[in-house]
Amino acid sequence: MAQKKVLVTGATGQQGGAVVDALRSDATAEYELYGMTRDADSDAAAALAKRGVQVVEANMNDRASLDAAVEGMDYVFLVTTFFEEGPEMETRQGTRMVDACVAADVEYLVYSSVAGADRAPLAHFESKRAVEEYITASGLEWTFVRPVFFMQNFEWQADDIERGTLAMPLAEDVSLAVVDVADIGRLVATAFDDPIRWAGETVELAGDELTLEGFAAAFADALGHDVAAVHLDVDDYRADAGDELADMYQWFNDQGYDVDVPALSARTGIDYTTFAAYVDAHWASRPAPASA
Repeated sequence: MAQKKVLVTGATGQQGGAVVDALRSDATAEYELYGMTRDADSDAAAALAKRGVQVVEANMNDRASLDAAVEGMDYVFLVTTFFEEGPEMETRQGTRMVDACVAADVEYLVYSSVAGADRAPLAHFESKRAVEEYITASGLEWTFVRPVFFMQNFEWQADDIERGTLAMPLAEDVSLAVVDVADIGRLVATAFDDPIRWAGETVELAGDELTLEGFAAAFADALGHDVAAVHLDVDDYRADAGDELADMYQWFNDQGYDVDVPALSARTGIDYTTFAAYVDAHWASRPAPASA
């Protein structure tokens, strides 16, 4: 049986990198992997090439480059982001890639969206929902993977956490669902291994759910010193982070994600990473802060 050609967008980023990792370690199928990046000369692209991934340079704003990237591909993993150019451009980029996939007769597309895409009145959720709707109408075979808040997002506060403070605009007694990005890759690999089973499915993805105090306690256990949970005021946070992220935390506080992790594990056959396991693996070996 010939190897399936798989194009992974964002291959040098977190989600695309996790998909590459999962497909490279997958025991049930073999793939000819292509990693799409905007800069084929970057160090990250060189690292991909050393692992046997064929690097493809393309830009989500350039349809011709996308056409060239998807030519001959059997499967495509698509991830989009609003961080660089905003939600409206995110939708345009996603639909542009979908058009390229349709023109190239791609067999199967897995799109990484966001949990709550059909429920949250947030621009960067609605932008992904618009891409989902476009894919559904495109005639492509598809699966939507909808992850919750990434465990890796806590890296943005690494210095403060290591010094003993975890500050977020989560209200008291509110639990936030989180997922290890590596598990996104594992789920995507599961879908690629059995597209007949997973085509047309939408999977909301989480591995754990904790209050702010729970997150702080996990960091304290791994780091070996106290970490205080500080509940920021959403409006104060808004002044620093802007409306979109502040509105996201307000939605977390008012409604939030809704993922049954045991049911998800039973459905997908994957044991998802708990937050304690993630922190123990990635934070426990860190040196104590200079002030300790």
